[in-house]
Amino acid sequence: MGFFKSSLRFVVAVILLAVIYVLLQLRHKEQDAPGMADRPDDEVRCCIAITSSISSLSSRDVGFSYELLNYYADDNAKDISFARFRDTSVWDSLARGDIDLIVFDYDDDSTSVKEHGEDVLLTVPLRGQICAAVGRDNAPLLNSFNFWLNTFKSSRTYSLMSQRFFRSYQVESIAGRNSGSLSPYDDIIKRYSNFSGLDWVLVSALAYQESRYYMGTQSGTAHGLMQIKPSTASHYGVSDVYDPELNIKAGTLHLQYLMRLYRDEGMDSLNVIKFALAAYNAGEGRIEQCRDHAAEAGYNRNDWDQVALSLSSHPTFVGEQTINYVDDILYRYQQYKELL
Repeated sequence: MGFFKSSLRFVVAVILLAVIYVLLQLRHKEQDAPGMADRPDDEVRCCIAITSSISSLSSRDVGFSYELLNYYADDNAKDISFARFRDTSVWDSLARGDIDLIVFDYDDDSTSVKEHGEDVLLTVPLRGQICAAVGRDNAPLLNSFNFWLNTFKSSRTYSLMSQRFFRSYQVESIAGRNSGSLSPYDDIIKRYSNFSGLDWVLVSALAYQESRYYMGTQSGTAHGLMQIKPSTASHYGVSDVYDPELNIKAGTLHLQYLMRLYRDEGMDSLNVIKFALAAYNAGEGRIEQCRDHAAEAGYNRNDWDQVALSLSSHPTFVGEQTINYVDDILYRYQQYKELL
């Protein structure tokens, strides 16, 4: 009996030691790759680390890379998400495993590549100097992406996508092509304009004014193609203003709301458009103040041109930028309509 008890204690002790060893190994793995703990194999967290602005051609690379990565995710049954790019610390996030893949401009980020050379692996170029990088421990993702990209770059889809993003969308170039294509995002703009009962050409002219169709554009707290603020986006059930489709969705829904607001006041169709555009730019509260001021100064509060005239005597809001904003969009709208 004593021998049996001793053997039982020995077995229990061995099992406990084995369990402790396994737990320690799992803990070490989590410490080694904190960002990858419990991460599903089919999830890829990305960041497009390309600095861009409304005056920067690199903004086209942002939209192109975003769409390319979504094609990769669709073709490989991956669940993809995007972290917003803020600064060079994204390279540290990649090395830690918090982010799986970043897209960057090699010319602009060669210093970061050298500093993190031991921690990252580079893919084949997406286009020109635009490359992607993964953590050194994420070789399966590197191999999967490289294999897919080499095949995809020889496809008609890649060729058409490159043309769509990197052709000129100046009015003169559009007229020369006679293709009826106004931007890389025509299909999305048409879909949500149709859903909102808006003229897609007007929405496209607004998007050009806001961002020149550059997805990476940011001004203050406004982001993306339609320059949507997160507070406005959340009002329309949009959580990711970085996603071009969701950005356009929020923008068209907001323009629809503004046009309905002024239509309900009995304005004619042209003034509905003008006031809606002015409110999109300056905010409906500010435009309401301008209308009140116009009425007090003896102008017609329901006529945008008269409200614009009255702003020369407004005590706090000159409004020149908003007046030009409305004029520029309507001028481009007419140009687009003639082309189409």
